Amino acid sequence: MTTTDQLRNALRDLEAKAREMDLEAKLTTFADQADHYLQLAATKAGELAHDNRERIDDQLTRAGAAVDGRTDGKYASYVGKLHVGVMSGVDWVADQRTTPTSASTSTSTSTSTNTTPDATASQPTDAAAGPATTDGGSSASSTERNEP
Repeated sequence: MTTTDQLRNALRDLEAKAREMDLEAKLTTFADQADHYLQLAATKAGELAHDNRERIDDQLTRAGAAVDGRTDGKYASYVGKLHVGVMSGVDWVADQRTTPTSASTSTSTSTSTNTTPDATASQPTDAAAGPATTDGGSSASSTERNEP
């Protein structure tokens, strides 16, 4: 038996095992759950950025004044550019609080009612292989888990 034949047999065995373990469905479930939780995190970060925008601006102003005071304004233009850039980033993050709301609405209703033991048990195995095989499916609502 040649090396090529051995590799083909090994590949067939792996494919059969993947079908037997229903890895495609588990990976899809994992990807959908990851997407859901990333959307929730983006929404929460956006809310925090929006709610604390004024505080962030005040702290940047104080830090800029301190730098200007110690350097006699030598780096004022850099401090100003940094301030504008950071606030632009804060605004972008704050905008994220509204974007995923419509997508997570349909999945959040089923999150509290559907918990599948198979998805929970296979989570660590899927985590190692998940990012390489996500296909962007949208069947997350039927198999999502509740996690603290």
